[in-house]
Amino acid sequence: MTTWTSKHLTALCFVGALGACDVVDSGNTLLAGLAPPADTALPAVPLKQALMMRGKVTLVPPGGYCIDPESLSQSFALMARCDALGAATGGSGAPVGVMTVSFARVGNDVQLPTAQEFAAAAGLADPENTHRYATGVIFRTSGTPLAGDLSPRHWRAISKVGAFSMGAALFGPEGRRAVSEEGAEVLQEMIQRTTDKTNPG
Repeated sequence: MTTWTSKHLTALCFVGALGACDVVDSGNTLLAGLAPPADTALPAVPLKQALMMRGKVTLVPPGGYCIDPESLSQSFALMARCDALGAATGGSGAPVGVMTVSFARVGNDVQLPTAQEFAAAAGLADPENTHRYATGVIFRTSGTPLAGDLSPRHWRAISKVGAFSMGAALFGPEGRRAVSEEGAEVLQEMIQRTTDKTNPG
């Protein structure tokens, strides 16, 4: 693929496959909605890891985050601080935020889109603070937030994990740690942990 048109179409395919990163509808106070009621216990226990894509990928959250078991499908998961999801311990040192992750199968010869291509195809603002690494890219951008209490500025990641592509997004309140440079480190930690667990050795 050598022209912008074909690259743009490839990026659109990735956006479509990984579009579940934006499909979370919890009203106007998403972070508040993740807090458990004070006088009740949640029936579902937050997870420290989960098998995805028919067991071929092991998703591992960054430190202080857990997976919401009620959000899980074979290709999608939502994560937040463990304490926000009702865990008895954990999460107090992690930045307040909501992370979504989705997976799609890709061929070995398929190249992931660049940050610019992905942002253009997804209708996001031009990427900034781009971090490139061997299997993908992390970048900050702006777009419609998941909920009114989250900043439009957020972090995105596109990465290869084994035979799959992984798209991730990290949202947080305006001016808080999740939307600062620390957000890129949180995404990088999740990608590294997931890659290491999926491809041991």
